Formats: sequence, C-alpha cells, structure tokens
Amino acid sequence: MAVTQVEIARRVGLDVSTVNKILNKRLGPVFKRATIKKVFKVARQLGYDFGRLKHQHRRLHPRREVALPIELSIYLEGGALYDRGTALLQEVSLSGARLTAILLPQRSLPAVPHTLGIRVPDGPLKDVEILGHPVRFSPRGGAFGIAVEFLKTEDAKARRLAALRA
Repeated sequence: MAVTQVEIARRVGLDVSTVNKILNKRLGPVFKRATIKKVFKVARQLGYDFGRLKHQHRRLHPRREVALPIELSIYLEGGALYDRGTALLQEVSLSGARLTAILLPQRSLPAVPHTLGIRVPDGPLKDVEILGHPVRFSPRGGAFGIAVEFLKTEDAKARRLAALRA
C-alpha cells in the first residue's frame, strides 16, 4: 500500500497541510530548514512515491515575444516521424517556447510520449532543429497552443533561438 502524506505527518508530528506544502514546495509560509529536511527524510524512509506530487511548471528563464513562422515535426519514441506541419513561435526563452497557429496534416497529436522538433526555415538558424517536449496545452480563441520545454542537450541551439527578435 502506498505511503501517504498523513503517515508522514504523523511520524514527523506536523499537520498534514504543512507536510503537503513542504513536499510540493509551495510558496507561502517559510519553514525551518531542519523541518524541511526531516519531512523529506521521513518520506524517503517510508518509501513515499515522490512521482505522485503535483509539480507546477515554473519558467527557468524569461520569455521574449517573437512572431516567427516555424516548421514543426512530431517524433514518436525511437525517432519515427509522426507528423510534420507549421506553427508560429510566439514566445521563446533559453529553456522553452510557446507555439500557436499549429497546422498539422493529421490534425492531432499522439497520445503517447513524443518529442517536438522546431525548425526556423530562414535566417541564421536555417536547417537547425531544436528538440523539446510539450509541457502544457492551452486553448486560445478556438485554436490551441503548446508550451515546449527544450531538451537539455539543445542548450547551444536554444540560446541561438532565444537571441532572435521579431
């Protein structure tokens, strides 16, 4: 049976809401460093599944507004091409981007894990593909957008893309 936050709270002697705030690293009350360490230590000892925590998406870098047409490729695990179309790069940072006006021939995204390939057809990044994973889908005015987190191996390419201006 899975270990719960209630069990951790009982073991540490704290309220379950306090344990929840510490484990989820929520903004708000500041807890003593010793209390935080104790909660995580007990959670590990009891075998708490940290994958069950809700993680808010936090931007690592500020985004820059751009309006750049791109070619969008969708790859399945193993690298097989699922679909290729176009989109508009609306915001970009060192760690990710927001894509809108997405046009794909299949008009769908795979329900299995996939990778997005972003390619700028013209300019200094012509023929450079930057890979990333979708982290959030957002509907806007009848269409939808995708927030993309760039893969760590693409840092140099992402810096070049983030340097572009509209």
